[in-house]
Amino acid sequence: MASAPVPTSRTARQALIVSILADKSVGSQGELRGLLREGGISVTQATLSRDLDELKAIKVRNRSGRQIYRIPDEAELYKAAQGARAQLERWCPEVLVSAQCAGSQLVLRTPPGAANILAVGIDRAMIDGVLGCLAGDDTILVITSSPERAEEIRAELLSLA
Repeated sequence: MASAPVPTSRTARQALIVSILADKSVGSQGELRGLLREGGISVTQATLSRDLDELKAIKVRNRSGRQIYRIPDEAELYKAAQGARAQLERWCPEVLVSAQCAGSQLVLRTPPGAANILAVGIDRAMIDGVLGCLAGDDTILVITSSPERAEEIRAELLSLA
């Protein structure tokens, strides 16, 4: 009797990752790839790394001192977002030079070399309506959920600056 096929969608793969990390102490991506393979899912290291990032996986020390992956709960994510918001409030006055809307997108300018740190701050602050950021050397493209939300975020970031 053949076993049932394993769903290989991104959602199914990430659900399996969450399940594995909840049940086992996994200390490396290689170890996690092996466990996924045992579950019928073959994945590249790059895809696994992206999955862990999207799931906001963190490494923590277990009772024996070994570093293992863990998926934070909602309270931990909220606390991290609050800390990121405080960092964003410190960084905007120092590095945000300008902000312009282009439909549902924002183009932010920073001094050379500062775009990445501001983009990371925006991403980690989990601002409602921000779908993602792309950072160059001195420019950030912020994708938002609507032109109205883009304007609100623009005003918010400029008020911090």
